[in-house]
Amino acid sequence: MEHVRGLVDSTLREGSQAMGVAFSLEQKVEIARHLVRVGIEEVEVGIASPLDRELPVLVARCRREAGLSRLALWCRCREEDIACALRLAPEVLSLSVPVSDRHIAIKLNLGRAAVVEMVARAIARVRAAVPYLSLGLEDATRADPEFLREIVTVAGASGVDRIRIADTVGVATPGAMVALVSELRRNFAGEIGVHMHNDFGMATANALAALEAGAHWADVTVLGLGERAGNSRLEEVAGYLALQGGRSYETTLFKSLARLAADCSGRKIEAHQPVIGAGIFACETGLHLAGLVKDPQTYEPYEPILVGARRQLSYGAKVGRQGVVERLRQLGLHCQEAQLGRLAEAFRGQCRDLGRPLYDREVLLLVAECGGQPGRGYTNRQSSRQEQSS
Repeated sequence: MEHVRGLVDSTLREGSQAMGVAFSLEQKVEIARHLVRVGIEEVEVGIASPLDRELPVLVARCRREAGLSRLALWCRCREEDIACALRLAPEVLSLSVPVSDRHIAIKLNLGRAAVVEMVARAIARVRAAVPYLSLGLEDATRADPEFLREIVTVAGASGVDRIRIADTVGVATPGAMVALVSELRRNFAGEIGVHMHNDFGMATANALAALEAGAHWADVTVLGLGERAGNSRLEEVAGYLALQGGRSYETTLFKSLARLAADCSGRKIEAHQPVIGAGIFACETGLHLAGLVKDPQTYEPYEPILVGARRQLSYGAKVGRQGVVERLRQLGLHCQEAQLGRLAEAFRGQCRDLGRPLYDREVLLLVAECGGQPGRGYTNRQSSRQEQSS
């Protein structure tokens, strides 16, 4: 069987559970529309429950207006929720069940045998009624390995298409995910998905490690929106897969998608947030500036234009001698070697005093103060230049 590979966006389900986030119907449809444009393969739009009166409208509009072709619903192994899900006819139904002893006891008040029976019954109820069935194993990274294997065996024998491993409290490491996915691949013939939480800052790394180990799917949310510290960030996982792995995600649309999610959730996008931050291609350090001027690939993993960004080279207090030479070149000036040391020291000192890089006119004044008259070490190659901030 040929397996599909891709990302599952759960912003509308997991992201909606984040503290203080309450997407409106219009916002959900707009986020779904952007996800389709970016090229995300599967979108989980919500939780199947008869209590959610808005869900049927959302499902219809996501298909009609956003163009979702692989719409997923998350669903507990409860008859009333399953019946709700089947009425909405998702392309993907993601059943979910706790598998750690703590969750089984606290959430379900059951034993392991009862959980196995519940899973088998739920699968039998829906297997013939949905195109693609996923079984989510909640708190799988804290489950007893023997019981996890038992559940996976039941799922495989029952015709489940995908096992979805949840690191519910974010305690897994990349190495642990590699080991877990590798074992699952030996014991389960279907597809494997992972759902990572970011409690220790490893959600993105764990998702990518799982994919490299052979997982077929990884869950993401825009900005990493989710419970507590959130989940694997769409922009980071999809960005890496596209910019380092050749996947066909529209990376130039990441910023607009992130801004939309930020506006809808009340979140802020930091200037140095990976992939989407406004300042990720800003550089002030002398050594790096010299390298970037000669060849941007020396200190950039990809071209700024690929994520809708621009390179910002700042010649300030950290600038080296070659950076001063480059700054002069921008103004049409050339400095002889004998004058360079003195000028570079003065340049850095003035930047430190001002707490910022020098404007064009300030550079010209500094050159004059350092004896920069034509014939005394400097040649003016440009009679005038529009002043701009460096």
